[in-house]
Amino acid sequence: MDPLQAVVLVLVGIAIGSYATAIGAGGGFLITPLLLVLYPSVEAVEVTTASLTIVLFSSIASTLIMWREQLMDLPLVGALAVLAIPFALLGGYATSFVPREAFAIGFAVLLGGIGAYLIWRPVAGIAAPARIAWDRLHEAGDGTSYAYRIPILPSIPANAGTAFLGALAGIGGGAIGVPIMTRIMRVPHPIATTSMHALIVIQSAFVVGMHLAADHQGEPMEAVPWLALGGVLGSPAGRILRRRLGEGPLMRALALGLFFIAARTAWGAFE
Repeated sequence: MDPLQAVVLVLVGIAIGSYATAIGAGGGFLITPLLLVLYPSVEAVEVTTASLTIVLFSSIASTLIMWREQLMDLPLVGALAVLAIPFALLGGYATSFVPREAFAIGFAVLLGGIGAYLIWRPVAGIAAPARIAWDRLHEAGDGTSYAYRIPILPSIPANAGTAFLGALAGIGGGAIGVPIMTRIMRVPHPIATTSMHALIVIQSAFVVGMHLAADHQGEPMEAVPWLALGGVLGSPAGRILRRRLGEGPLMRALALGLFFIAARTAWGAFE
């Protein structure tokens, strides 16, 4: 890779890192279609391996930056990680059996569906109290207290599915997981976005380790250092965006990004 290409990838990584950190994602939903375009002849599993590696580094940076705000619900992250890791590994393993064209079309449909839902409901509505719930009380670094009840029964399959699909698509899962946290689990948006970064780190570490052990590295790995560097550099700006914009604008921004990437990925599948 020549120096100019490396610089361009770093700049693209900065933009992705800023945007992804703000919305509580690792950026894989943007990185995966980018790699599909840059490397049109490689297998889907090589794309997801590179994408999740970049997601891992950028999410580590986002987690460390947001740690000072004390908005992460660590017991919740731990519980979700225990549930998610087996399904994430299963999703990562399944990627090696998916043809590239089917992967691209399925990825586009997934992102388009999430985007449509977020346009319809950019802000989580008020839901009736759940009968079987996990009562949480969390105090942030600025002294703000958050009290919420997490419905246990619907949360389990929703998060298992998120982990599977996120690893299968190579996106880490934040683009799916944050709407799941805020709407199904009823976690306040500031806690959902920050906690999701920590969960993505754990899930991605296991799936990337599995891919590396299975020797799924390929040509897209040459873009990893530059996109990952950009993602790390863009994380501080994402933290500022998250604090200033709030849930509604951030979810609309996520939806628009999902629509664009879904359309580009679907088009690429038929080129």
